Amino acid sequence: MPAKIQEKRRYSGQSFEDRQAERRAKLVRATLEVAGRVGPEGVTVAAICAEAGLTARYFYESFQSREAIFVEAYRLAQDELLGEMTPNIDSKDAIRSGLTALYRALAAHPGQARVFLVDLDDSDPLMKAASREGAAKFAKLFAPNATKALEVAGILGAIIQIAKRWIDSGFEEPVEEVVAIALPFTKPKA
Repeated sequence: MPAKIQEKRRYSGQSFEDRQAERRAKLVRATLEVAGRVGPEGVTVAAICAEAGLTARYFYESFQSREAIFVEAYRLAQDELLGEMTPNIDSKDAIRSGLTALYRALAAHPGQARVFLVDLDDSDPLMKAASREGAAKFAKLFAPNATKALEVAGILGAIIQIAKRWIDSGFEEPVEEVVAIALPFTKPKA
């Protein structure tokens, strides 16, 4: 009879797997916070670990590289952005209220908006895949009536480019004006 595989040690009532998942989540959150403050080039493993209150050992236990954690931080930013937007979407005017919620959320988190929209480097295949996943989620919100892939790309491209220019301007225009500029781009051509 094979020897029973011993569970890794419990600590403070948590399993090894739970502690590992908690550390991983802290590292991803820390990456998002540090990148929002100093930009992607200033994010080092040491800075991530210091923000998370963990050692580099735990970083490398969870991630193979800085690029790998950026993908997870990008996904976290997407999820939080969608989570912040969703309760503010009015089904009677979903696209306008969705755009309003999007641009308000970006303005509320300018560091993260800059890092994950303006400074995003999607040359890495994993980041490119995460970007496509996010685009699919946004397509449901902003291009529900588009029937062609190029229409969807155009609608999302316009919304994102407008957001990027707005972020670069330091959020110069009021949200309502940015929404008014973006709204016509959400209408697919007949």
